[in-house]
Amino acid sequence: MSHPTINSINSDLAYANYWKRKELLKNPPQFPTKHWWADSSFSEIEQVVFDQVKNKSTILDVGAGDLQVKRKFYQNGFQGTYNTQDIGQEFTYTYSSLEEIDQRYEAVLCLDTLEHLELRPGLALLQKLIERVEPGGTLVIQTPNARCVSNPLGWDMTHLHCYNIHDLWAYLTALGLEVQGYRVIFGNPKKNLIERCSWFISRLIVTRCLGLDYAANIVLIAQKP
Repeated sequence: MSHPTINSINSDLAYANYWKRKELLKNPPQFPTKHWWADSSFSEIEQVVFDQVKNKSTILDVGAGDLQVKRKFYQNGFQGTYNTQDIGQEFTYTYSSLEEIDQRYEAVLCLDTLEHLELRPGLALLQKLIERVEPGGTLVIQTPNARCVSNPLGWDMTHLHCYNIHDLWAYLTALGLEVQGYRVIFGNPKKNLIERCSWFISRLIVTRCLGLDYAANIVLIAQKP
């Protein structure tokens, strides 16, 4: 059976490849954790993302925000073209709308943006992003973790829909992309024994007793065939 393509998905994107996704979810991969912290240097998960795309010649950053990621990439040796898109007015971007973009990129980043759209517009955005990735290129999605014990919809009044990593992994995989995923913990890794023990106990309560997740964000790195 050939891989499904973007052009073959159902008109209702929420139900595209629905039963294929259910079959994939019977045996999902493990999604390791990485840490994120605010700093001028890369955090763990930022380093993972950078390592995946640092050798690309063209990058498109959709929802580029305050351009911090762009600055970090160039500070750490990225030498390609880094274009940006955002609807905001506080910074200068390459594009203000996806409709302005008439080329494909070797890598497309969409970091902390998907959650600002409702489900179907969010999935439509994913479709447009995949179309903007060159064959053999990379799509990186970062978004809040819907299963986080602290409700991501409560972090920001502009958050409209959140995703769990299993569903988003299955959705992208069913479209024929090769996907790896990470659960992202906010803050530096715990260092001393008391902090580690406290963290282990709280993690046990969240996962085993509440059936939730302690990781605040998820990152999916998808390779387009």
